[in-house]
Amino acid sequence: MLTKYVRRDIRREGLKNLKRRYYLNILIVFVVSVILNGGYRLSTKRFEMPIDSTLSTAKSVVENNGNIENLEDLEKLENLEEIGDLEKIENLGNTNISSTMGLDSDLSNSQIILKFILNVFDVKDPPNPESVSTTSAKYYGGVASVFVNEITGSQSFVFGIINGINEVVFNGRVASSVIIFVFAVISVFIFVFVKNVIIVGKNRYFLEQRRYHETGPGELLFPYKNKRLKNISKIMLIRYLFQLLWDLTIVGGIIKRYEYLLIPYIVAENPEIDLKDAFKISKQLMMGNKYRAFLIDFSFLPWFLLSYLTFNLSALFFSDAYIECVRAEVYMRIRNERKNELELSLRKWLNDDMLAIDHIEETQHPSGVEVLDIPTVDIHSFKHDYMRKYSFLSLVQLFFTYSLVGWIWEVALYLATTGQFVNRGTMHGPWLPIYGCGGMLIIILLRPFREKPGQLFVGTVLVCGGVEYFTSWILEKLFDAKWWDYTGYFLNVNGRICFEGLLVFGMAGLAFSYILSPMLDDMYNKVNEKYRRIICIILMILFVADFIWSMLSPNIGDGITSGLI
Repeated sequence: MLTKYVRRDIRREGLKNLKRRYYLNILIVFVVSVILNGGYRLSTKRFEMPIDSTLSTAKSVVENNGNIENLEDLEKLENLEEIGDLEKIENLGNTNISSTMGLDSDLSNSQIILKFILNVFDVKDPPNPESVSTTSAKYYGGVASVFVNEITGSQSFVFGIINGINEVVFNGRVASSVIIFVFAVISVFIFVFVKNVIIVGKNRYFLEQRRYHETGPGELLFPYKNKRLKNISKIMLIRYLFQLLWDLTIVGGIIKRYEYLLIPYIVAENPEIDLKDAFKISKQLMMGNKYRAFLIDFSFLPWFLLSYLTFNLSALFFSDAYIECVRAEVYMRIRNERKNELELSLRKWLNDDMLAIDHIEETQHPSGVEVLDIPTVDIHSFKHDYMRKYSFLSLVQLFFTYSLVGWIWEVALYLATTGQFVNRGTMHGPWLPIYGCGGMLIIILLRPFREKPGQLFVGTVLVCGGVEYFTSWILEKLFDAKWWDYTGYFLNVNGRICFEGLLVFGMAGLAFSYILSPMLDDMYNKVNEKYRRIICIILMILFVADFIWSMLSPNIGDGITSGLI
């Protein structure tokens, strides 16, 4: 049991464990804090705004706006200040402040997020791409820019899902909802498979470092070793959801918080443990120890207060790591004392006795040599022969297929964004030759790299990026117009290419080389060669006619060379 003397001994042992690997322990806690919180807080912030601050802020807002309505508000503020009505002063000040920040009551959630992002990056309004130089452009376009902007602070994936439903069902903003849902899905993935499971990796490190001098930071990746991620993420997610529901009862939430306290440590000891058994073991081990564990946490209160007074620096350089060392010691003390009280079916899971040795080892724990569970794809297992050489007829058919697919993609994207059907591209027909040219270059030029997917991906990015860049430049010089502009997108080059576009090209290149092109070629080869030739001749004649027509009268207008997305 965690008696008074045992608790005191645990704290002493935790302090010794911290000092033994001080710098690495501090680094581990820092890294985990960055992952869990989206950034380490080096200072504490209070969300309450003092009355004096509210009054001065509201006054400055009113004076800067300067319209009649705001001047009347300024008079109200002065009158309220004289009579000392602090509540009305605060309400009136907050009203002006909210309006100034763009948090108007008639704005949707996505509009509020957009205005907040623009304020963070000091962009008053999204400017016309043609009027903004690339060097000064801010990230306000594309999905990647939203992700980059959002990860600068902690986000709620639950809010993302709710807001996405709000946009689709009530506001009909398809484009906004798509972006919000994309970010919500990414947030859920990061939460379930990164943030939640990194806690287990952190616990594994502190369990090992208390007895092994050479325990390395690689133990943070313990959940990703030897196909353990699926089970660990499942257990940690269920624990989180159960705790969330119990927290609604307040008292039950506190009790369950200590009942579930040891689950991340139990999983860190044996990541193959069954879900139900993990909960049972934690419940039985903590029976009679929940209040005593609370007392240990309560003893950390002075450290929390010191952290607040030192702008979190004391926590960064001492108390956070110290608390982790103490909690790891708590688990091992309870485990060693009560393991034999468990029934045999539960006791078998606590089988890493190397963690429970009573002396310090100078060697690294054997778990440190395990390989990461990184999924790989065997390209040789693909059904179709990806190393084939394509005939001339196949190349023609693939060119028009990819040109058509590119046209459908561009039209669908604009339709989803604006709700309008527009014939995208430089030509009048249902094809975008830039996609067809990119596909042909991947098939012909990059054939030597097909046995090496990584090199093929890089080659595709370079080839397709070069085609897109120089096509944009040539079109602008010939017609003095732009058919696309990525100004404002994350990592764009002169508005002609951007990061997320190149990323899509790279992934599409892999799909073209290993799956789509071989599959389509097998399908086309089943057609009689005579009919294939006729189809190719007709397509080429139509394409040449459209090309001549487009040179004389290019496809321009709203949504094509203006109002770019």
